[in-house]
Amino acid sequence: METRLTTGKYDAEDCQAAIQGSRIPKTFDEEVHRLCTIRGIRYHYGFAQELRGLTPEFTRALNARDIMSGVIPTISTPEEVPYCIWYPDVPEEETLRALVQRYPDMLYHVARACAVAGYIDLYKDLDPLPEVHVAEEAGYASMQKSSNGSQQVYQHILSQPVKFDIMNDYTRTVNIAGRRVASLNGDTAVYSSLTARSKYYGPREIKPNAMPWNVFCTEPPYFNITEDWGIDDHDSKAPEAPEDYLPLVYNPLPADLPLINKDKLIHVAAYNGEIDRYARLRRPQMLKHEWAIVVHGIYHNPIFAKWWSTQIPEHPQGRHEINIRRAINARRIMSDDLTWLTADTPGKLLPELIWYPNVAHLTTYERLAHRRPDMFEECLRACIVANYSWTWDSLLRAAPEIFKDKLPRDPSSPEPESEDSKLWWLSKRARYGLWREAAASSNKHFQIDISAAVPDSAEKFKTPHPGSDWWGDYFVAKALYHPHRSPIVRLYDPVQPGARDEGPYDGMYCDIGDVDIALFLGDAVSRETWKREIEDEGYSTACIEEVWDLIEMEQAK
Repeated sequence: METRLTTGKYDAEDCQAAIQGSRIPKTFDEEVHRLCTIRGIRYHYGFAQELRGLTPEFTRALNARDIMSGVIPTISTPEEVPYCIWYPDVPEEETLRALVQRYPDMLYHVARACAVAGYIDLYKDLDPLPEVHVAEEAGYASMQKSSNGSQQVYQHILSQPVKFDIMNDYTRTVNIAGRRVASLNGDTAVYSSLTARSKYYGPREIKPNAMPWNVFCTEPPYFNITEDWGIDDHDSKAPEAPEDYLPLVYNPLPADLPLINKDKLIHVAAYNGEIDRYARLRRPQMLKHEWAIVVHGIYHNPIFAKWWSTQIPEHPQGRHEINIRRAINARRIMSDDLTWLTADTPGKLLPELIWYPNVAHLTTYERLAHRRPDMFEECLRACIVANYSWTWDSLLRAAPEIFKDKLPRDPSSPEPESEDSKLWWLSKRARYGLWREAAASSNKHFQIDISAAVPDSAEKFKTPHPGSDWWGDYFVAKALYHPHRSPIVRLYDPVQPGARDEGPYDGMYCDIGDVDIALFLGDAVSRETWKREIEDEGYSTACIEEVWDLIEMEQAK
């Protein structure tokens, strides 16, 4: 058995056989084989007994299956204690009672199983502390399985003046001694969510941010309480959360979150830079697109930027943290703060977008350009956006001195005369993005200077340089400050986070959809009308004209 851990290659037939509980894979060197085996163990009593003791995760799966099948296993060490003992099957009441008698430290595992199954009498007999994960599990079960017992567990916990956080579905740990007072916060991998399955495919390393999720799992999973990452021989979607998240977008958060999926609330809080909501709701691992949405919130909210500056290293190494730190630095520039900037500040932490959604004071741009000549073009562009023509002139006249030892100079060329020193930098370094910004400005002073420095500028800068990947070639201030768009309306699920590596926020695009329209117009169109006229026609969105037609239809009733 031990040789299976280190040798072999991916085999799709082995995956299928393991999931069906008919054969152990020839090798566990492929992580996907391990996951399929754990899945097979959880579903098939008696399968892979010979793996007991080989690794802790196999032993935990075997122990969980025994418990779900009415057998109390011998658990020798804490590493062998399974976290989830209620999926795919909930143990009988007698089994759970015997389990907690033999292993008192599994009290909250058993309480959680009672919440799923609705064993209200056993739950009351055990008398556990009111625990928030048990409460959320019971709430979902009461709604999605119409379980009266689960509803009683849910209401019993909610009625308590103090509740505790003892279980942790992110880390699969139970810490009774380290319990803390808590509220329901949507941090539970409830039973119904475990029905989201992802078909095995191909050899690969399974990581927390790169596991086998499918088209139904739009976010990388953050829970793995069954230790198989939901792998299966098919794809399937979990039921929707019982309650709608949208009312909490525009209402204060209650002490105990209702039964919702809070992911979209996290994105909205990050997008708007709402510190209290974001700090409460965020998960230990960022959601898909969340890092880019955070960048947007930092750019648009200096208070959020200040808070984030305390959350990550001053000189981060990870890609997403670098992007966040760069956004913080941009916000600090726009807030006229250069105290963070030194001659040694890594170039990767210097932002390019330093003039939206606010412009800094003219002195800030002037000093920034002198301190870091590698920010010279960004400062010139900011002068165009802010209409700082005097600062533009001053910087250009100072360019020969600023770049004295930094730009290659032909020894045979004379030093720039005072009258054309202003054009010296532009003649050497002006490019499409700067020209386009100048052309979009109502003040033609900037465009005239570029044209004087580059006589054929209108033709030369007609199109971006082939293969240009600089975001500034495609976005100008006018388009950001005064966007022209046709709203895409999703009245009943408007939060649609999106991010890509092509956009104005230092090369990133981040959006959450046309939420504001839905917040207001949603009251004017009934859910039934939207479903009948839009969704039943095979669409999930409508244009603004269609929405107005629906409003008129509603008013005519």
